[in-house]
Amino acid sequence: MDMLKMSWDTELEAFAQAYAEKCIWDHNKERGRRGENLFAMAPMLDLEFAVEDWNAEEKFYNLTTSTCVSGQMCGHYTQVVWASTHRIGCGSKFCEKIEGIETEDMYLLVCNYYPPGNMKGRKPYREGPSCSQCPEDRVCVNSLCDAQSTEELDVNSDHEGKEQPTAGAPSTCWGLSLFLLPSVILVGLLL
Repeated sequence: MDMLKMSWDTELEAFAQAYAEKCIWDHNKERGRRGENLFAMAPMLDLEFAVEDWNAEEKFYNLTTSTCVSGQMCGHYTQVVWASTHRIGCGSKFCEKIEGIETEDMYLLVCNYYPPGNMKGRKPYREGPSCSQCPEDRVCVNSLCDAQSTEELDVNSDHEGKEQPTAGAPSTCWGLSLFLLPSVILVGLLL
């Protein structure tokens, strides 16, 4: 009902790329009000597969209760589909060694989102007819709430008084999964 159209953001891309260059398997503690998903893969990086893997967590998420199946991850999925998130930028780096992962020679993918999703007690989106609850400054285009005009957003400010993301914040919870497929190694992290 209220899904905003996602747009590529070059500032988020540069921010994600700078962090990917560090080859660290942990969320960027300097990310401020940005959501973040990490993914590691070898011997190549398949971006479509990474997003499909994050999205596949949907099977562990219960929209009615806003909860994830115990012992499973679904915060990558909820960030990808968070209705009010409308900007994304990603960066990647081939790392001989990623700090925090034993496997060597992997690609690290970092995607940052604005505004961040995964707010405690909130659902990622509202179910119902597409665009039936678009914000007043948005119009319906291809079943998404699209901006009528482009406006610059300051993703670096603290936005005092705004809620901070919970799932996805380093202090909340973490999960690590390692997938072994024929000649492919995948790792997903959610903090």
